Amino acid sequence: MSGKEKTVVITGANAGIGYQVALAFCQQGARVVMACRSKDKAEQARSELLEQVPAGNIDILPLDVSELSSINEFARQFADEIGELDILINNAGIVTPHLHRNSLGYELHLATNYLGAFAVTGLLLPFFKSSRQTRIVNVGSLAHRFGKFDFNDPNWNQRKFNHWKAYAQSKIATASFTQELNRRLQLTGSDTIALGAHPGFAATDMGRKTGATTPSTRFGQWYQNKMEAWIVGPPNQAAQPILYAASENGVEGGDYYGPTGWFEIKGKPGPARINPLAKNVEFGKRIWAISESLTGVSYLADLETKSNSLESGC
Repeated sequence: MSGKEKTVVITGANAGIGYQVALAFCQQGARVVMACRSKDKAEQARSELLEQVPAGNIDILPLDVSELSSINEFARQFADEIGELDILINNAGIVTPHLHRNSLGYELHLATNYLGAFAVTGLLLPFFKSSRQTRIVNVGSLAHRFGKFDFNDPNWNQRKFNHWKAYAQSKIATASFTQELNRRLQLTGSDTIALGAHPGFAATDMGRKTGATTPSTRFGQWYQNKMEAWIVGPPNQAAQPILYAASENGVEGGDYYGPTGWFEIKGKPGPARINPLAKNVEFGKRIWAISESLTGVSYLADLETKSNSLESGC
């Protein structure tokens, strides 16, 4: 699935993995829509992309995926200015050591890494082209493997906050959402498929800016500065599984890709291990229900459940 003549939306496209994905699609001739929180950083990134691909077709639309008001405005602008879509890559994410909340009081990892992707997907779904297969790629993480979801306290109002557990919770939600989204798309007979991909360990600034991945010891600092590059992939390499999921022929809905090297830290893209919980249909339905409740965005009603209810006379 080449990017030529495709319209691709990439959240968080101004830096790191998102930037590398945007660059690859520009090189393929796609129309790239950079959905970014900072207009200044997005403009700088577009300038750098155009230096490498002078004929690049690049739009910028403001989007803070942690805020529902911004997501709604983004969808309105997309409808007015773009109007059609082939590939959506939900890439934007954070990891921060401190408890932060959005304007609605939602814990920021959950709001940014997951709820934003759920809402953006639902609001953009009507714009996917129906004449050919289209794709939604949700960017996951190795952290989803130890992720748990607390349905009673998803926003850490009662529990003692732990940023790695909060991050993992957002990523198991993302993985489950991807599976449930693809299941519901299949039930509607849609040509759009949903699949996931993770970058392995990526040498980006996402965690360093917030201090989440800053070592506290001298040895840790030495390792990060001197040794990390030997083990951790650079952003352009880390972006390959995401590009594989978005572009490769022969992929199927529900697939999950990542680096195929040691512990999936880095390497060539290929099938990746997925937490069995993410494929549990009942868990997926619960994730979907709480997501609709928290975001107020509802789409792709579970036709299977509705059909069973009608057949039983409920």
